[in-house]
Amino acid sequence: MPVVGSSAYNTAGQITSLVRSLLNDSQGNLFTDAVLMSYVNAAYHKAQRALANVGAGAFVTDNVTFIVPAVTVPDASVQVCITDATPPPNQLPTDLLAPVKLWERPSGSTQEFAEMVDLTLHGGLPSREQDMVLSVWEWRADGLYFLGATQDTEVRLRYLKMLPDLTDATSPVLIRNAQEALAYTGAAMAALARGSPLAAQWDAAASDALEDLVSGAARREQQSGRRRRPYSSRSGYTPF
Repeated sequence: MPVVGSSAYNTAGQITSLVRSLLNDSQGNLFTDAVLMSYVNAAYHKAQRALANVGAGAFVTDNVTFIVPAVTVPDASVQVCITDATPPPNQLPTDLLAPVKLWERPSGSTQEFAEMVDLTLHGGLPSREQDMVLSVWEWRADGLYFLGATQDTEVRLRYLKMLPDLTDATSPVLIRNAQEALAYTGAAMAALARGSPLAAQWDAAASDALEDLVSGAARREQQSGRRRRPYSSRSGYTPF
């Protein structure tokens, strides 16, 4: 018996096909893939936000590194930032939504990375002169901000990402078991745009399907073993 290739992921074409069936246009006389793709992408974004809010692992990327250049003259008024506009290869990843954790070590070394302290919701960066390590960071205005250090520093980044948009029928939908949630939402949007009474029906079905999808992801996260970090590792910084 031949081995048949398979994937746990749907394609965008499977989603748009279901949307057409829900809107009584299975032949695609009105709702072609081109017409539906923007609605399906909007549904895709909505599902991603809902799943990311419960910590679904599909949206976490780790072990991305970049270099924060040294501050040549220590100055308490100086801060260093890494943004989308930072020259490559040290700019932020293009799919980054928000950073989760950062670690650091001297650039060019083989030392273990040391976790840095996130001050984003704790009053922001202090005012002090730079020393050998960065130690703290802040996320603001879509950029990572540091006090800087007196040596080049390699930073390891763990972050929440956005999935690439669907472009055509062959695009993989990188959320498992999301066909109904995306199709119902897409159908509701397409129906609403044309004043169809079906919009409310599919919107209600979309809410139920998305709730099921999120509940399943939340249960999987709850089954993962988690160990509370010591207080010292959450409130302070351990040097190299």
